[in-house]
Amino acid sequence: MKKYHWGSYESTAAQYSGVDMRGEVMLLTRNILIKGNDTDNWGCQIVTSDFEEGNLELRVGETYFDNVEIHNCSQYDTYKAALRFEGAKLGKSRISNSAIHHGLGFAIDIEFS
Repeated sequence: MKKYHWGSYESTAAQYSGVDMRGEVMLLTRNILIKGNDTDNWGCQIVTSDFEEGNLELRVGETYFDNVEIHNCSQYDTYKAALRFEGAKLGKSRISNSAIHHGLGFAIDIEFS
């Protein structure tokens, strides 16, 4: 839904008896939806981890989420959360402006990270 918004770089307080009429705009929806299916009480999980390949090459896990919606993820009656960081010690990750909801288990689990 589109709505009208007016903004100005400078305050409008001088024109409206000390009241600044500008309004702040926020993002009210998520740009990306990760949606798990509902099969046998299992949605999905997003795992970030560091690990070694068979040839001893080190893989460093990193996750950057901004404005992501995670819906119907995680596993019932386990520690398999919708968003997991497990042994992710070497990389950097950032989760911001995101939502996790309607999962069957934990939303976030962070272990050895």
